[in-house]
Amino acid sequence: MGVITKISIPLLAALALSACNQQEQSAPAQPPAAEQSSAEESAKETVAIKADEAKATQVEADKAQPKAEDLQIVADGLSKETSDSLQKAITMTQGTVRYFNLEGGFWGIVADDGRHILPQNLPQEYRKDGLRLSFKAQEVKDMMTIQQWGILSKLSDIEVIGQVDSKSGDPRL
Repeated sequence: MGVITKISIPLLAALALSACNQQEQSAPAQPPAAEQSSAEESAKETVAIKADEAKATQVEADKAQPKAEDLQIVADGLSKETSDSLQKAITMTQGTVRYFNLEGGFWGIVADDGRHILPQNLPQEYRKDGLRLSFKAQEVKDMMTIQQWGILSKLSDIEVIGQVDSKSGDPRL
């Protein structure tokens, strides 16, 4: 092969490619009819899926919101739903006051049903190990303690109902 042949082959290939490139640019860019219809169908399916998702989201939002008949106003200004849950949360309970020498020491109540109640507001006169009490307890949900024992609760209507033996070795308790 001669020098002219070696140079002319790449030049001819480049010329042919540039001619093809110019022809593509001058032709209008229109997809074939089959491709265009499948793109339209795909767009319609996407819109339908988005509409279904929006409906499902609205249904979930409707379920989360209470209905007007569920929130009837009662005499004390609370909704019936709230009033019922408060009645369940505040129950008359009986238990034994105990002093626990953990985490610096704290007073707790072991209820007769086995629950551990960590009183937030146990008055000084009831802080006697072995004292039996009757009381109402309402759980405090928005607070944590270092004791990590029992259900943090506010006590009300506290009455002494008896005394059992102290389990503490400390005679001051």
